[in-house]
Amino acid sequence: MSSTSQTLSGRREFLFLYDIKMGNPNGDPDENRPRVLPDGTHYVTDVRLKRFARDFLKSQGEDILVDNIEGRTTNLTGRVAHYLRSNGKAKAEGKELVDILLDAFIDARLFGSAFAFKSEKIKELDGTESPWEPKPEPKTLTGAVQINMGEVLHRAEEVDIHGTSVFASDEAKTQGTFTTYFGLRYALIGFSGVANEHSAKMSMLTNDDYASFLKSLWFGVRSAGNTRTKRGQIPHLLISIEYNESEEFQFGRLHDYVKLETVNDKEEKAWSSSEDYAVNLAPLLDRLERKKSRLKRIVYNKSDDVQFSQELPGEWESLNFDS
Repeated sequence: MSSTSQTLSGRREFLFLYDIKMGNPNGDPDENRPRVLPDGTHYVTDVRLKRFARDFLKSQGEDILVDNIEGRTTNLTGRVAHYLRSNGKAKAEGKELVDILLDAFIDARLFGSAFAFKSEKIKELDGTESPWEPKPEPKTLTGAVQINMGEVLHRAEEVDIHGTSVFASDEAKTQGTFTTYFGLRYALIGFSGVANEHSAKMSMLTNDDYASFLKSLWFGVRSAGNTRTKRGQIPHLLISIEYNESEEFQFGRLHDYVKLETVNDKEEKAWSSSEDYAVNLAPLLDRLERKKSRLKRIVYNKSDDVQFSQELPGEWESLNFDS
């Protein structure tokens, strides 16, 4: 990040909708089943969405703080020590250390970090080893971008998906073993969040960083098909609201203002694609109209295969990610 870059000029708020078919958008830690609330609502954690964003940003050449080292897992101390050493510096402390990390890592500027360093032996520039337990200032940094938990916006059907592995389970067997993973037949997932301009001053988040974040949502979900359970995820709608500078306002939880309407006689659990419903943005459009004096502009991106109950406003600016 350039030291002359302007930090986020005003508050932003985003809505992001994507779907998955015959896959698991976010497995639970016990059986790796889709995560579900007691009322039957399936949900996806903000951590999952951040991983999509980080993976895409890394693929575009950005340095990522929450990352491994050359394919090997490490803790925060090891990751930072490796970065410093790679850039000709052995150690740093206090505010200098935090400034180095924010300048280097876009995910730290976006999402912040609890700088939970542990004591660890690290290599000095001369090749010797010495203990180091970094003491950053501050110890915790709130990220400018805060993301709500995502939710499946309709009732979804859980399925057990069976298959056969290529390899036998031991040398005596000549056939592959049966495999099972858990998923959802179809799900449209809604996320929303806020980028706060005051926190951006602390985390050094710029307008360009936020633009990169929007792109990372759209392409990060789409390119996440490197695992069986995440294949077939398609981004359908991304809206970003830019408020007037100095405006201390946000709607919050924008995905609560999205309604889905069936376009055939299928019940929600029987939906199998975006052809089974239309996205009704009327509640959101009504709120935006009533608060339009607070808004500077709205940008969006949408897929061609999503149906809407109404036309999107002509004054919205297309991001043209897929052009």
